Amino acid sequence: MAILKIVSEKDYQVLMKYLSDSDVVLLPEPVLMKFSPDVQRKFRRMDQEGHVDYDFGDDPDTYVDVIRSDSCYAYKTLAAAEDDGSENLA
Repeated sequence: MAILKIVSEKDYQVLMKYLSDSDVVLLPEPVLMKFSPDVQRKFRRMDQEGHVDYDFGDDPDTYVDVIRSDSCYAYKTLAAAEDDGSENLA
């Protein structure tokens, strides 16, 4: 089960700053600051270099799919979902 969120253009631009690549690991700065100085330096270096050797282990903590066109899997799946007619948004 997932949640569909419609995002404003302004917020979308911010999100795409971080999620434009297909495989992304986000590290909030407040979390980074809790780590040792050595680990902070290491992660900052990784951030500057760009790509890291990481395969997400089992499952990532969060899944994000972005509908960028009508050819996206999420678009095709959700557009084809049966409408239960419980709400008229017109």
